[in-house]
Amino acid sequence: MFKKLIGVMIVLSLVVSTPRVEGAPSVSKQIQLVVNNKQIAGVNPIVKSGVMYVPFRKFSDQMGYKVVYDPDTGIISANINGVVIRFGTGEDIIEYNDTGSYYLTNEILEIKGQAYIPLREFGDIAKYSIYYDEQRLTVSLQTYGYGQEAAIKELITKYFEAFTPKLLTSDNLTLGYQNPEYDYEANQVISEIPVRESKLSIDRIEYTAKDEATLQVTYIKNTEELKHENVNVFIIRYEQGQWKIAHDGWFYNKLELPEDIDQKAAAIIEDHFSEQNNVLSDLRKYYIAYNAEDLDQTIHYTAPSFIKEWEGIVIGSETWKDNLKGSFSHSDARYKLSNERVVFLGKKEAVVQGTLSWSDMTEGVAEGDDVFDALIYMENANGRWTYNYELDLDQDFDTREEIAVFD
Repeated sequence: MFKKLIGVMIVLSLVVSTPRVEGAPSVSKQIQLVVNNKQIAGVNPIVKSGVMYVPFRKFSDQMGYKVVYDPDTGIISANINGVVIRFGTGEDIIEYNDTGSYYLTNEILEIKGQAYIPLREFGDIAKYSIYYDEQRLTVSLQTYGYGQEAAIKELITKYFEAFTPKLLTSDNLTLGYQNPEYDYEANQVISEIPVRESKLSIDRIEYTAKDEATLQVTYIKNTEELKHENVNVFIIRYEQGQWKIAHDGWFYNKLELPEDIDQKAAAIIEDHFSEQNNVLSDLRKYYIAYNAEDLDQTIHYTAPSFIKEWEGIVIGSETWKDNLKGSFSHSDARYKLSNERVVFLGKKEAVVQGTLSWSDMTEGVAEGDDVFDALIYMENANGRWTYNYELDLDQDFDTREEIAVFD
């Protein structure tokens, strides 16, 4: 974490223009120390040869860091936010975790029996941002991410519930597949499927720099037809005045049907027999057209909102019809639907649960090789029910123990 080039550390050293103070400053010119908006009494940084130092023992005691001094070797050791450091006065190197070395631009001083450590470099080790107000003779330290919890949680909530590329950093690779002219927010579709529970928790956060962090997030969303829980890891960065997502990945995903799904399906058959038959009939027509590679009929029974979004997001002039035509000409995919039933029926949306068998001889998948339980989402448009998308209920996975992101 602390592998730094000496040249870089020279740039990072805190050089201040306060008049040079040799040793402890006079009372009238004492520099005040503020940590996370709270003044730390009795801890006054000093400036020597243009570099600001902080009395290490006094500061550590105030912050709750455990410090140990070995009188035989003169080595001072401390646990700084989980990182064990070791150094001696007069040296320009700090060892950490017995595995690495952190080179200082300026040596650690000893003044009146106290060790004084360069403040800027100490801030790098302890993960503090440092701000110096020369006029007020005040040095302010803020732990990385201080006061940012609400903004970060808002970012992740929007990612799950109202995604837009505006949430991504400028170097996020996902942007390469997004049409910058497509207005996600204006075309956001609000589902009529009731949400029973929605919960987001940031399980762990590690600030790797003052403007960057790694998060582990658990997101639970239980709706009328599906119970969904997943764990994501995000790398986020502060860019252009706000937190954005630089990278994300799934490490755990679990899809389950609600316990009362059978009762819901039975009630739909009893109360809306004709309507649910129309849903199933139109869905079968979609698969018949797709399997026959009937381009026009397949599009006829494809949700208009899906086509609009696909053509809006994808970069280039290719239409969904062009894409589907290309797929038909280069593959021989087939779908077989069985055990289908409607588990949600609304005015504009319906959800069908069924068993899907998918095969494609061009990819070496024979009939019966890929069979999965699915939820198929339908849209009522232009006087018929149209296919929107499907979820494979058998796609559960858990790699949380296999990939140690925070180690």
